[in-house]
Amino acid sequence: MAILIVTGFSAFLLSFSFNNNLDDLWKQLGISQQTGTSNIKNSFLSGFIYYYGAATVRNSISGNKAAATTNLLTYVKQFVNSDAFKKDYEAQRQQVKPAVQPQKAPRSAEQIRKDMIDETQKALDDLKTRTKTMTPDMQKMMEPSIKSYEEMITSYKDPKNEMFASMADIEIKLNEQNGKNAEDQLKKWEQDYPANVNELIKKRLQKYLGICTTVDFTAELKEKNGKKVFVKDEYERKSADWKMIYRAGAEVNSVAKPFAEAWLKELK
Repeated sequence: MAILIVTGFSAFLLSFSFNNNLDDLWKQLGISQQTGTSNIKNSFLSGFIYYYGAATVRNSISGNKAAATTNLLTYVKQFVNSDAFKKDYEAQRQQVKPAVQPQKAPRSAEQIRKDMIDETQKALDDLKTRTKTMTPDMQKMMEPSIKSYEEMITSYKDPKNEMFASMADIEIKLNEQNGKNAEDQLKKWEQDYPANVNELIKKRLQKYLGICTTVDFTAELKEKNGKKVFVKDEYERKSADWKMIYRAGAEVNSVAKPFAEAWLKELK
């Protein structure tokens, strides 16, 4: 998201001249270095644009924006190559890693039969024990329940009962599906959060380049309900990232695009 940070942060494209130092940069952006750096970090880590604090300077754009873009991109590149960023990335990567739950082997039909007989027998024994403390009338009322448990146990012990084979098949299928789900979650995590931070940077740069080439910087705007919208409805339906790149303008992206392409080549 390096370039999207620059294009999305309208504030980042302001009057920072090539000879200003970093203190001047943050002053002119109207945000602290801590806020700016935090926005850069969050944009790279999440894949979304963070531009909190940029509104205070959005209307003060002046000066050489191309030079401002170059300087800011250089800062962004240095920051995401720092040990501090790599440490933060790895911490987040581990935090969102899918929890690996140990899988129990599916039970056989005979094991399921045994487990259900044992569970039902325990329930029957508990009921009989409680029944002994009841009044004769209550004991009479409990007889159907006791009989029902006894009939279930007899049914479970019947070798012709096919229920347990079906239950065993279901457990096997569920076990396979759970294993596949866990594997898919791990694969997605590895794709979204590659072990090598350079792979993450590549994904962000590729996202910017993929969007940038589709932006029509000559697109016209019109006033509607007190706000500016695109004349073409198809542009109004574009993503927030697309619109951010458009708002940054062709001058900024004429610098940002080759910077991103050169950076991407370094990472390959």
